[in-house]
Formats: sequence, C-alpha cells, structure tokens
Amino acid sequence: MKDIKESVEEFGVLIEKLGRSPMESRVFSYLLLAEPPYASFDEIKEFLKASKSSISNSLSVLQKDGSVSYRTFSGDRKRYFMINTKDWEQKLIDGAKNLSAFNVLLKNALVYRKNSKFKEFNDGINEVLEFQEYLTKEIDIAIKKWLKK
Repeated sequence: MKDIKESVEEFGVLIEKLGRSPMESRVFSYLLLAEPPYASFDEIKEFLKASKSSISNSLSVLQKDGSVSYRTFSGDRKRYFMINTKDWEQKLIDGAKNLSAFNVLLKNALVYRKNSKFKEFNDGINEVLEFQEYLTKEIDIAIKKWLKK
C-alpha cells in the first residue's frame, strides 16, 4: 500500500483535473485520507509543507463551497478541518439540477438559432442536448432510487 504522502499527491492530481487549484486539491486529499478524519491548520500546513497563506486560502475556498467544514473540541481552542460528507450528497443532487437547467439553456439557444445558416453547429448543439437529456433522465432515476434506500 502506498504511503499517505504519495496517495495525497496522486489524489491531488486527479482532483486538480476537476478544476481545483493544486493546493486546494492537496488539502482536500489530505483530509480525505487523514486518520483521524480531521486535522488542525498546523497539521495540514506541516504535512503539505506549505505556507500559511496558501493553506489558509485553500481552506477558505473549500469551506466557502461547502466541501470542508470544521469542528472544535471542548477545552481545545484549535479548529479541526474535515471533509463535509453531510453536504456532499446534496451537492451531487444540486449538480444534477444544474444539468437540467443547462438543458433549458441549450433548448433556448436552438430556438434562437433556428434560422442560422450554420446547420452543422446547430446539429452539434442538438447532439449535446440529446446526450445531456439522456443523462439527466438516468441521473434522476438513480437519485430517486438512492433516496428510497
């Protein structure tokens, strides 16, 4: 099994591909793999060998979007950061709703472009729309099944 430093780096690279900054990706990866599943600011800073500002900025972004939250312990003034698993499911459901909203946008774009002489471009938009509508339908079915479990 890989050590945690190697795994954090590997996971971090994958998370970067989802649009996160390199440091946000490493902070998230570390919190995902840490034992216990939370860490203080100083523990994160020490593990990642990063500056206070880069850790602080990354934690701010991750907290702002709900990916990370923190907890405190009685008698300890430190905040301990952790992955916000409680809101993760809802974020996925909300993401599916955003896909539906984008479908409406694409339909409206096609209506607007109905007299366009660029048929090939419109056909491409229509193909994307058909695929997204298929995904939306399947995702809605999966969400309903999941919520019934």
